[in-house]
Amino acid sequence: MLAGLAKRHTPFLNILMVYITATGDNGLVWFALCVPFLLMNQWRLTGFTMLAAMGIASLSGELTIKHIVKRVRPCKKAYEEYLLIENPPHYSFPSGHTTASFAVAAVTMCMCPVLAPAVTMYAAMISFSRLYLLVHYPTDVLAGMAIGIICGFIAIPVAGSIPLFTFQL
Repeated sequence: MLAGLAKRHTPFLNILMVYITATGDNGLVWFALCVPFLLMNQWRLTGFTMLAAMGIASLSGELTIKHIVKRVRPCKKAYEEYLLIENPPHYSFPSGHTTASFAVAAVTMCMCPVLAPAVTMYAAMISFSRLYLLVHYPTDVLAGMAIGIICGFIAIPVAGSIPLFTFQL
């Protein structure tokens, strides 16, 4: 599958996929999504839950599973000549971009369903960009989706049990 993607690179898609993946670097797009939620009293819990989901996802995927599995990225094995971004320094399994994206998507599905289609579509685009850019195997992305969704569902009752203060702007 990755060899087929490498052969289908085009200048337009290269630029688009590099941009999309960059918006997922360190959860940037998802932190930006949280800001308006955190600023409105009636949506603050949703924004906090998104942050909690990303935190749980990072702890489980980036800090735990990656260091247990220690899977080498495909670009370090066979696709380095096709690499369009800097070679990521960490292990491959699971995809951190995908895990964070689907953690936020799961929270959005439950707490703000009107935004769920757009958030889920963008999460899928970030996930696909990781394959297109040859920095993850398909199983890295599939595992990231599953782990992210689980983390999102875990974050909902956890965040809901933390008393939050409200303030008026």
